Amino acid sequence: MGTTTPLLAQKINSPADISPQDVQEGIARILALPEGHTRDVMLGSVLTGLLLRGPRLEEVEAAVRAATALDRSSWDFHQPPEGMRFVGYTGSGKKTFKTINLSTAAALVAATGGTHVAKLGSRSASSKTGSRDFIDLVGATSDTVPHHEMVDITAEVGFGFFSIENRVPEFDRRYGGRFQAVHALSLAFPALLSPVRCPAYVYGLSHPAVGASARLLSSLGLPDVAVINSSVGQTVQVDELIPGSTVRACRIRAGEEDLAFNDEVRKGAASMPQDLTSVTQYEDPRENVAAAIRVLGGRDTSQARSAVALNAALLMVMSEVVPTIQSGIDKALTIIDAGAGLDTLQQFVRLTGGAPHQLNSLLRPVSPTALLISPGIEEKAPC
Repeated sequence: MGTTTPLLAQKINSPADISPQDVQEGIARILALPEGHTRDVMLGSVLTGLLLRGPRLEEVEAAVRAATALDRSSWDFHQPPEGMRFVGYTGSGKKTFKTINLSTAAALVAATGGTHVAKLGSRSASSKTGSRDFIDLVGATSDTVPHHEMVDITAEVGFGFFSIENRVPEFDRRYGGRFQAVHALSLAFPALLSPVRCPAYVYGLSHPAVGASARLLSSLGLPDVAVINSSVGQTVQVDELIPGSTVRACRIRAGEEDLAFNDEVRKGAASMPQDLTSVTQYEDPRENVAAAIRVLGGRDTSQARSAVALNAALLMVMSEVVPTIQSGIDKALTIIDAGAGLDTLQQFVRLTGGAPHQLNSLLRPVSPTALLISPGIEEKAPC
């Protein structure tokens, strides 16, 4: 084991700043260790320590650069069509309250309202359905659609799905399935994996440090980024906006924080009643997806429609389709009640060469049993 590796672990426990070079080199050395208990413990200790130390943004940025260095040379990048404002959309995962597929449903509603959403996602290991599971279960395809074709689909229908599971194979070989809680890389890493260079991004974080995350992502090159978080009580953290909960938002564009936007998001959430039962995940993965589809089709009158509308409003504001969160909520609710989001999903399935009958089968009513707050293990997101 190189001397830098234990030295970095020791410095984590000191109040003194650690130079970015020492962090980057130290993490690179840890990642280069042979697979096994030592590497896992060292990596977990350092990543957790970097978060608990502040987080200190220069240190975390160095950690992110070390993690992306393993795979970045093989990344492809694509541009949206000229004049089209794509919004990249993903989350950290590892939320302690598992929900139905709110973010994917919100992206489809926003797309119906004129937004172009590049949804980034992966399968889930603990929640019954991650965004990639949603795409698979509705019969759409993503792996067989090249990125440039998915960009075209996004431009046409307003929604595109870009799996990020194969974006970082070398990093995931050392990381995947080993981490159960949010840590330093969670502040930024997944939002950097987009194969599309979007003018704006929305990043959900299962941790209250939305300001640190937004500043970090801005420093790492995202031109206009909003980081959001919801919490219920002291321990329940969600990487989506949940009506009636404690909501945090931080938008930074061109290096400046948009305080009015942050306040609008909080007021939008506060204006809606909280009903956690309506957004709680179900035991059956298919029912999780079906619950979101019922909202999209205008068949759900519970507060789940408010949760989807709130998240969709955020996307519409970031895309500059609407001027305010409240006007976005109003527009989203109109789309939901008309069932138009389901039409967008059907069009997306068709354009990806998918199987429409799978989506149709999910529209049949069932009698599910809901899960309440589930501790479980983390969602499988890159961080």
